[in-house]
Amino acid sequence: MKIDINNALTIILGLLGVIGAIYRLAQIEANIISKISAIDKKIDIHLTEYNSKKELIEYRLHGHDELIDHKFGRCWNEIKDIENYLAKDGFIPRASTR
Repeated sequence: MKIDINNALTIILGLLGVIGAIYRLAQIEANIISKISAIDKKIDIHLTEYNSKKELIEYRLHGHDELIDHKFGRCWNEIKDIENYLAKDGFIPRASTR
């Protein structure tokens, strides 16, 4: 069985071409994976920043809610005190419609 040099070179060059294509594909895949990991790091940074801002906003909103409740409670107590004071003098306050 005699092997032609032309056929042998064709097979060798074909194998080298396939190996080169696989090597280049591996390089491209490594490049894509490195870019994805860089993007993941950026996303993690932005998510951390978002969570801290969200926490700060929730803290401030809760503080405003507490302040409004406190002011409303004081105002309501003053209204009741005024109604009681006026009731002593015979003034009958109108019932609230709420």
